[in-house]
Amino acid sequence: MLIDESGLSKTELANRAGISRSSLYNFISGDVGECKLSTLVAISAALRVHPLEVIQPYLRLAKSPGNRELGTEFVEDVTYPDYSIVMPNQRFTKIWSVFNSGATAWQDLYLSCQDEPMVQGDHTVGLQPVESIVPIPYTPANQRVEIAVELIAPSLPCTVMSEWKTIDAHGNLVFPNKSPLYCLVKVCTF
Repeated sequence: MLIDESGLSKTELANRAGISRSSLYNFISGDVGECKLSTLVAISAALRVHPLEVIQPYLRLAKSPGNRELGTEFVEDVTYPDYSIVMPNQRFTKIWSVFNSGATAWQDLYLSCQDEPMVQGDHTVGLQPVESIVPIPYTPANQRVEIAVELIAPSLPCTVMSEWKTIDAHGNLVFPNKSPLYCLVKVCTF
């Protein structure tokens, strides 16, 4: 467990997290029903890991047996967070950090653009992917991965979004009920 790997005693971890030892022991024993988000964040900060890595064992236990093989969780926008500003026709790389929350490694999976930019007259409306399908690097279970896509902004100022979902080698959606990863930017001229 992350706590054992940290080399911290439980007393030292509780002190660093600013929580009582009883709160820490409740968390360790799996009594997370009443656990506050602030407690989770404090423990994660003390361990210097993302909160998802701390709560992951409890999420895995909560899944039904049929859903344990493959799982995914969004961690963060590494580049171009929502409403970042880009220039017209700018080529840029959007990177997401994603966590493999399933029991098996991700292999032969891809991220597929779910929207097509429209052409209106001489202008493209929407973000144009350089590649509409990009490979997801091999990712062991319970590990994070960064996935990058290259996009080209439209030529006119606007706010625009591009959505991406995971597919297998046959083009089938892998997480059909999960929200897509997306890039939401403002195209501005100065």
